[in-house]
Amino acid sequence: MISDRLPKSLMAGALLAVFASLAAVPAQALPIRKSHATMVLDTIDTFIVPRVEGMARSTAGLATAVDTVCKESGSQAARKAAAAAFAETVRAWGGLDFIRFGPATRAHRLERIFFWPDPRAFASRQLNALLAAKKPELLAPGALAGQSVAVQGLTALEILLFDERTPLGTGTDEAARYRCALAGAIAANLHAVAEEIRAGWTGDDGFRKKMLTPGSDNVLYKDASETVREVAKALATGLELCRDRFIVPELTAVTAKPPRRVRLAFEPAGLTGVYLESSLVGLKELYEAIGLDAYVPVDKPWMNNFLPNAWSSLLADAGKLDKLRATARGSEAHLHALRKMKFDLGGIRNIIVKELAPHADIVMGFNELDGD
Repeated sequence: MISDRLPKSLMAGALLAVFASLAAVPAQALPIRKSHATMVLDTIDTFIVPRVEGMARSTAGLATAVDTVCKESGSQAARKAAAAAFAETVRAWGGLDFIRFGPATRAHRLERIFFWPDPRAFASRQLNALLAAKKPELLAPGALAGQSVAVQGLTALEILLFDERTPLGTGTDEAARYRCALAGAIAANLHAVAEEIRAGWTGDDGFRKKMLTPGSDNVLYKDASETVREVAKALATGLELCRDRFIVPELTAVTAKPPRRVRLAFEPAGLTGVYLESSLVGLKELYEAIGLDAYVPVDKPWMNNFLPNAWSSLLADAGKLDKLRATARGSEAHLHALRKMKFDLGGIRNIIVKELAPHADIVMGFNELDGD
């Protein structure tokens, strides 16, 4: 940074040198600085809407696959196809979970799709109660929407779909038939919620229109500075969720004396890493859609190297975690990956919140993201 104590002649010379260096950079190498309105438009049309549509498609496939498991009496091929469809839905939701504004936040849809964290195993206990009761009315379309959020989505369906002791659809008694039918009802409910989110964004009076037309007659947003704050907060929140859901709990557990186990999201399905990777890929795409890389301060060019390297490192390390947890938990390689991911997540988040957003005139508006 140029000191304000320098003699004016030296300061003028330094500024000229900075401007000359900028002029020497090819115009196409400089990222375009988007307006707030363009940031929001690009985020919605290139990121959010395609992903909510993808989530609706993946849940439709999942509902069909689970129904096939029941029709084919739990054949190995049908269960394998259902597991693949479940993984695709987990991947789709991982790239959307951090969009915590708009239709997903209405009617408890976030929790109805993915009830997590669940430290007291509410999903398992409440699901067991439903299985014991065997109420046929709960299998009717829409009936599960009136039940606890813990039994409506991915958390409950994972329990049924990946129970190796009682493979779904393989029994012939009333309990087995009801178990499979309930899994089908949960999958159908997931699709219904995903469709509600999709329609909530894309309808004639949907949330897309609300965000793209702020003004005095808009009860939610008065101008583009408020809508761009929403998308920037989602980015910062997503980075924090990755850190607090995956990295910090595992790092704390393996460094405890003695080391202990910790339950992470989608472990029974073997999809912990898939979910984390899909979240990170989504966050990187959201970062690019907003266009924050154009707002790296001139006096901090090191960020131009750190940010792409940190994103790449995060994705590479996330791809290793499942194998490290399975074969080398607590090893130096495992600890290194966890610590590096924590560092990179914190570094990217802090740069966004404390440097890029302010330089883009985005007021984040909340303080909980200021710490590590």
